[in-house]
This record gives sequence, C-alpha cells and structure tokens, in this order.
Amino acid sequence: MDLCLNNRLAVITGAAQGIGAAQARAFAEEGASLLLVDRNEAVSVLAETLGGESLTGDLAEPGLAESIAERTAGMGGAAILINNAGISRPSPLAETTDQDWHAVMDINASAAFRLTRALWSQLAAHSGSVINIASFAAKRSTLFGNNSSYVASKHAIVGLTRAAAFEGATQGVRVNAIAPGVVATEMVKLHDEATRERIKAFIPQGRFADPAEIADLALFLASVRARHICGEVININGGLHMD
Repeated sequence: MDLCLNNRLAVITGAAQGIGAAQARAFAEEGASLLLVDRNEAVSVLAETLGGESLTGDLAEPGLAESIAERTAGMGGAAILINNAGISRPSPLAETTDQDWHAVMDINASAAFRLTRALWSQLAAHSGSVINIASFAAKRSTLFGNNSSYVASKHAIVGLTRAAAFEGATQGVRVNAIAPGVVATEMVKLHDEATRERIKAFIPQGRFADPAEIADLALFLASVRARHICGEVININGGLHMD
C-alpha cells in the first residue's frame, strides 16, 4: 500500500522515546523527512540514525514553536505535525498544585496549540495533516483517578482537534487525534508486575498496546488513504473504552 509520504516533512514532538520514537521510525520507513523535537538530547541520536533532523528544547519555552516553524520553512515546509509530547503529574485533585496543573496543561494542550498555529500556513500549503495524541482518559478518566490535570489536558486536546479540524477542512489541513489506551512504554514498564497485571485486568484483550501499533495508525491518518477522515478521535485501546 503506497501511503504517499515520500519526502513529506513530518514534525514529531516527544520523539526521543516511546510512542514518539516508534512514530519516527515508522515515518522514516515510509520515506518521510523528519524533524524530531524533544527536551531529551537523545532525540538527536535517533534523528541521526533515521536520517532526519532534530531540535532539542522544552515546548513550554516561549518562542520555541516559532523556532520550529523557521526550521521547517528552511526544510521545505511541514506537511505532517504529530503533537505527541506529553507529561503526567498524578495527584489527588485536592493536592494538585497550581504549578503542576499549569505544567501539564502547557505541555499537553497549550504547546500543541502553539505549534499547530505556528505551522498552520505550511501545513495548508502542503495539504497537510495534524495528528494529536490524546488518550482514553480524554473520553472518561484515568483508571485509578487522582490525575485531574492530565485528564483535563487530554479533554482539551480533543477540543482543539475538533475546532482546528473544522477550520482546516476548508483550508486543506486535516486534523485528527488518536486516543491510545495503555501502551507498553518506558513509563508503564516502571510499574511492578502486580500493578501491570491490575491494569491489564481492565483491558478486554488482556495486553498493552505496542508503540508500533500507535505509529501504524498515525501513518494511516497522515496518508492519502485517510483523506476524508477529519476531526476524529480514534480509539486504539484493546477494548478498554468503546464509543
């Protein structure tokens, strides 16, 4: 299946590890050009391995989105944007500090807004695609609660997806979101075996998603095969949440 991604420039945030790194590898295999963004300097090693470019920085920094846009303009313009970067600072609502609330909202939602805004004209010029990484928590809550900032931020990214998709549909930009369940990333692997088994008990398929499965869905959404999909928030969670 030709996904027609050859030489199209994909910007992927949070690309140093986990879902972001899996997406970087998948898009490179399909011939896309890459600009990988992460605050972890390991992103430069991955970019070099894949033949792409990298930018190390914190997406909460003022002006970073504009710096990324300047960089992509010099690379021919972004055609694909994957807002994948995200953080979590779980705590009971009554104990969540303003600092933690704003930190999570800024990376998970505001940074995606700023980068989408900064790259919008480039994406429109390339009949581009934006893919926001949401979460099953954007459609319900987390499994065990005590993470109001994360849940709110993922609901916000769904709202941004739909609002941007409505505008983008008239301007040649498709905007969609992926709502993963529990993915076998480094963060999940930090849990002890008993906790992992407790989490799996919520998933009808009885397993975590592989990061490559999320990457495969992102490839499809970015491709011409998905050219009539607009404003969707697609579940990929093994039956954890269905709607």
